[in-house]
Amino acid sequence: MKWFRLFFRTLASLALACIFAFASCAVRCLALNRGKKLEYFSRCMHLFAPILLRIMGVRFRVLDHTSRGQILSGGTLLVANHLSYKDIFILAAIRPMLFISSVELSRTFFLGQMARFGGTVFVERRSRAYLHDEIQRIASLLRQNFVLTLFPEAGTSDGHKLLPFKSALFQAAIQARAVIQPVCIRYTHLDDRPVTPATLNRVVWHRTLFPLHILKLFTHSGVRAEVHIFEAMEAWGNSRKNLVHRSFELIRDCYQQDPHNQP
Repeated sequence: MKWFRLFFRTLASLALACIFAFASCAVRCLALNRGKKLEYFSRCMHLFAPILLRIMGVRFRVLDHTSRGQILSGGTLLVANHLSYKDIFILAAIRPMLFISSVELSRTFFLGQMARFGGTVFVERRSRAYLHDEIQRIASLLRQNFVLTLFPEAGTSDGHKLLPFKSALFQAAIQARAVIQPVCIRYTHLDDRPVTPATLNRVVWHRTLFPLHILKLFTHSGVRAEVHIFEAMEAWGNSRKNLVHRSFELIRDCYQQDPHNQP
C-alpha cells in the first residue's frame, strides 16, 4: 500500500507542479507590473496549495486565538516558526500571501523557481549594506496591503525547540505602520498517531535532502497539523525588541505543548 501511495503522490505532485508552473509563466507574461504579478502569484499559490496538500496527505486546522476573530487582514506581517516546506503550502492555503526568503533559495535549482512562482520575495539579509533597502522594499509591499510571511528563525529547525529570531525585518512593519501577527505551526499526528521525538524527523525537514525527505513522507498515510493564530500587534509606536520578544514568547509557548494531549 505504501508503495502505491508513493507512486501516485509522486506522479500527481509532478503533474500539479507542471500545471502550476505553466499557470505562473502565463501570469509572469501577462501581468502589467510587479505589484500585479505578485498579487496573481499569491492567488495562484492559494488555489494550488490545498490540492497539493490533499495529494501529500496533509490535513490542518486553524485555531484562532484572537479576540475579534479578524485574522490575516491585508497589510500584515505574519511571523511564524519554520519546520518544513509544508508550512508554506499550509499558510498559502489559508489565504493569498507572499513569503520572505533569502536570496540563497532563489539560486537553488527547481525550488528557487517554484518559490518565485509561489510569491516569494527574496531578500539579502546577511549584508548590512543591502539591509536598509530590503526593509524599505518589504515596507512598501505591506503598504500595498499584502500579507507577507516572515520565518524569523531564518531556516527550518529540528522541531525540538524554537530557534532565536532574527529581528531586522520586523522594522519593515514599524515603518509601514502595519500589524504583526504571530502564528505557530505544529505537526501533531503522523499516520493518525501523535508525533513523538522518534517520528518527528519524518515530518520536519531539517538538514535532509529534499527529494529523499518528500519521498519518505509520501509513503505515510497522512500528516495532521495545527495553525495557531494569535492576536495581531500594532507595530507603530512599539519597539522592535518588544515585538520580537512578544512574538517569540507566544510561538514558543504554543510550540512546547504536548501533541499527545491533542484530539
